[in-house]
Amino acid sequence: MGVSIYYSATRNSILTTTEKDSFNDLVNTLNQSFPYKDEAEILNFYEEPSHGFILEGSTKLPLEDEAILMESIEYWLEALSQLTLSLPSADWVVYIEDSPASWVNDRWVMQ
Repeated sequence: MGVSIYYSATRNSILTTTEKDSFNDLVNTLNQSFPYKDEAEILNFYEEPSHGFILEGSTKLPLEDEAILMESIEYWLEALSQLTLSLPSADWVVYIEDSPASWVNDRWVMQ
C-alpha cells in the first residue's frame, strides 16, 4: 500500500500556450531538483485532466524510510506551492491521500 499526493487546479479559462510552457518548465525544474528522483515518483500531471480541471495529477510517495517520506512530503508541498503561485488565477486543491493540505501564508502545509 502506498501514500500519494493528489493535486488539481480549476479556473474559468484553459491555460494559454505561454502559461503552459512556463508551467511545464517549472515542473521539469522541480522534478530534476527532487533529491530522490531516481528512487521515487516525480510530479505527474495527467495529459487529460478530468472534466472541469485545467490541471490534475498525483505523485506516489516512497514508504521505505520514514525520514525520506517526510522529506518528500515537504519537498512536494513546497513544489506545489511554487506551482500554485505561478498560476494565481487558478483554484488549487492538494490532498495527501484523503487529508487535505491547507494553503497558509502562500504555502501548502499538512493539516
